[in-house]
Amino acid sequence: MRRSIFPISIILVLSLVILACNLPFITIATQDTGQVAISVAQTVAALNAQQQSIPTLVPQIPTLAPAPTQALPPIPTQVLPPTATPLPCNWAKLVSETIPDGTSININTNFNKSWRIRNAGTCTWNTNYRIVFYSGAAMGGPASKNFSHNVAPGDTIDFILPLKAPGTVGTYTGYWHLYDDNNVDFTITGVYVIINAINPVAAFSVTSAVTTVDNDMGPFICPHNFIFTAHITTNGAGTVTYQWKKSDASIPVTNTLVFGAAGTQTVTTSWNLGGGTYTMRIYIDYPNHQYFNAVGIHCP
Repeated sequence: MRRSIFPISIILVLSLVILACNLPFITIATQDTGQVAISVAQTVAALNAQQQSIPTLVPQIPTLAPAPTQALPPIPTQVLPPTATPLPCNWAKLVSETIPDGTSININTNFNKSWRIRNAGTCTWNTNYRIVFYSGAAMGGPASKNFSHNVAPGDTIDFILPLKAPGTVGTYTGYWHLYDDNNVDFTITGVYVIINAINPVAAFSVTSAVTTVDNDMGPFICPHNFIFTAHITTNGAGTVTYQWKKSDASIPVTNTLVFGAAGTQTVTTSWNLGGGTYTMRIYIDYPNHQYFNAVGIHCP
């Protein structure tokens, strides 16, 4: 603001000087020239003083509060659908099998091993496809066997191989592979058999069960409580189930007897009888399904 008034003062002085020079009808004496200069100087000084007394205005810029930060919603992550893996032409999956791994089979014993396989590929299996022995113990199985029928995608086929346990005790494993009509191997894991060939063991059985009764010859007075005893003998370890069979047609109770080895164990039961004639015998339900000797009682 001060810079703009000072030039105006200079212009005003110069205008007065020019005006004085150009007005011929005004006669200014030489002695008045100094007075005029003094008046002009006083006028300029007054203007400068007035200029200095005007306060300088400083514009006040209001401070604005910061605008609140607006949280932008998260950009959802685009989930792309998985890319489908193309199925192979020949692809097999094991569904089920017989003869679980580690099954014990007597030496020189025939058995059938089977696998149920699903066609999980895109090509139909025809009867030129084969299951072929690959490695391990063949156990008398065929070297090769063609598929029995066409198998469309999604369908199943059962492979049944007649095998025989070797004649020597031990663990045996045989592997078979699947081949297509171009002789390309498309085998899956699981087409194999593992058995334990063992020596044959005599079937567990009760070889005898002899029943006796106390005081069967008397003398006694009826009613009388008779005690019956049975001596049961087996040829090996196993569990025996048996029943006491009474001649009065009462419902028998099944009992259990465990043998840790071949031998004889004794069991007893009682029967309170009045006058009359009766019989008691023991029935071996398992493993024999057989009746043994009967004991007769005549109570006077």
